[in-house]
Amino acid sequence: MTICGTILADVYISEYLYSATALNTDTSTINTWKGIGIVLQSQRFSVKIFTALFLILFLPSAVYASFTEPVVDSIYISGDYPISEHKLLRGTGLETGVSLLRITPIQVSDGIIVNLNDLGYLDAEVTVQWPMWDDDINVVRISAESGTRSILSGLVFNGALIFSADSLAAVYPGSPGEPITPYDTLSFRNSVLNLYNERGYIYSSIDINLLSMNKADGQTGYRAVECNIDEKKQAFLGIVSVTGLETIREKVITREILIQPRDSLNMELLRQSISNIYGLGLFQDVRFAYNSNEDDSTVVNLDISVCESRYKRIDLGSGYVSPSAVIGSVTWLHPNIMGNNQRLTIGINIMEFIGSREGQMIEPEIIYEEPWLFSSRWKWQLKLGYLYLYSPGIRQRSYSITSTFARDISEHLKFTVGYSLEYEKYNEWVENSFTTSDWRTTSSITSTLIHDTRSPILDPLRGHWMMGEGKLSGGFLGGSDYYRASSEARLFFPMNDDFILAGRLRLGGSFPYGDDTTIPPDERFFLGGGTTVRGYPFNSLGPKDGDGNPVGGRLEVLGNFELRVRVAGNLGTVLFTDAGGLWNTFNEVDLGTAGFGTGIGLRYHTVFGPLRLDYGFAPTWRNSLKRGKIYIGIGHVF
Repeated sequence: MTICGTILADVYISEYLYSATALNTDTSTINTWKGIGIVLQSQRFSVKIFTALFLILFLPSAVYASFTEPVVDSIYISGDYPISEHKLLRGTGLETGVSLLRITPIQVSDGIIVNLNDLGYLDAEVTVQWPMWDDDINVVRISAESGTRSILSGLVFNGALIFSADSLAAVYPGSPGEPITPYDTLSFRNSVLNLYNERGYIYSSIDINLLSMNKADGQTGYRAVECNIDEKKQAFLGIVSVTGLETIREKVITREILIQPRDSLNMELLRQSISNIYGLGLFQDVRFAYNSNEDDSTVVNLDISVCESRYKRIDLGSGYVSPSAVIGSVTWLHPNIMGNNQRLTIGINIMEFIGSREGQMIEPEIIYEEPWLFSSRWKWQLKLGYLYLYSPGIRQRSYSITSTFARDISEHLKFTVGYSLEYEKYNEWVENSFTTSDWRTTSSITSTLIHDTRSPILDPLRGHWMMGEGKLSGGFLGGSDYYRASSEARLFFPMNDDFILAGRLRLGGSFPYGDDTTIPPDERFFLGGGTTVRGYPFNSLGPKDGDGNPVGGRLEVLGNFELRVRVAGNLGTVLFTDAGGLWNTFNEVDLGTAGFGTGIGLRYHTVFGPLRLDYGFAPTWRNSLKRGKIYIGIGHVF
């Protein structure tokens, strides 16, 4: 109605203008009607634009609403193939009911060929006939001929001088008598190439061929894999230059390079070197460029370009380890105080106990770290610390200075040894009164050995973490006489990409010797809560004083088991079982006094580890479900 009205109005105004002009009508009157005519014409132009936009925006939606996507009604497969139709189509996206607009014939054909190739049928032929648009019934017709299965009879090497045939054959992923697959041959080529790259033969080329087949029967044939090697010349590292440094010394970078000038050019070690430089936390960008030496083509110069980051920072942290214990921290970090990657950290950690057992633990500290002590691989750390612990049943204050030396023995093995000097005093609630110890100076030596093969570190899918630690205090060193030993093993077994079995076992003991009959509270073991035995209040397990307050145990046993399942995308779930106990002597060990918890949790996986939400309860308690605990955290429990 609006469009028609506008057009008619325009026509009437035009006719009127024509008549007025013919009759010599007053000019002002004519101008007035011209103004009206212009407005009406402008309105007509706006309506046309609105109409066009309406057709562009809403007409396709209307057409789409009336359009039904064609789907696959049935699948017909013919030919000679050795596996079920389900396995033949696995990963292709083709199934009954799927839209024909979401997959393509090439996608289906390539997927089927990959499935047959993975079984050793390297000359498989597949044709896919797609239904026509005007077909009443959409039938996808597939012809699959697997051909003869290729079985490995042996390996043939040509041009290999640096490595023996046996050492090269050892990197082939399969064995004679097994099917030959594209993945195996590609992996074999890359592995041989890596061997040469590690030796400095970076110009080498590897060519993999399949020799003619000796058929054993109509379905299976034996053939050899031929590896043709052109070793070329060996390359050596020449001059190393660094650009982009502003506040950091060049030595900080060059000492992280795992090979030295005149060494053979090991590309794997150079890749690890890039990772080491990033790990310093000083650079936001690191780039390696390789240039041939003009005078000697076997020498390759390394140019390193870096971009420094704003490495000084203040870290704030907060959270809770249990519904009855919240934590907070403030840390200032300077990782390059003298331009040589020396680190200075000043911070404070606070834990506040809430609920029925009010208390507080405060730990301020200053840490200085020297990453290359006397230009060696030893790392040295000097720590000044203070501890204030207040909880029902325990009071403790201590000042300490600790010197620690650490070294990576191998890629996965780390050793540390340290000396600590403490000035401490602690009280305990015994028989309705506090027993007070005098201020005492104590020396101790601690040694730790850790073997870590977890991958990845923040969200392990496989590998293990094993730790053994021993501490000797007092004796010839002076002070409180006690010794402490602890060990822990964390194991991760991947059932597949979505199911991980994870377990932890921890054992520990801390006992006095000589004339002493007790040990400091911070050297005892505590269990219960979101990181040990879920379903129990924080540190609630083990020996207690006369008022029922936990005072820690001298003997610890802890076991955890988790089934980690990736549900969809970054979302996962966990089923867990925890068990642990604390006692003061071996004679007190009794399962009846141990704690047992179980429950379920949710995980949301991020780049800095999973976000964790757990609900745990102790099934041995009456009304255990109602007395369960909820725990929130970042990272896995172990």
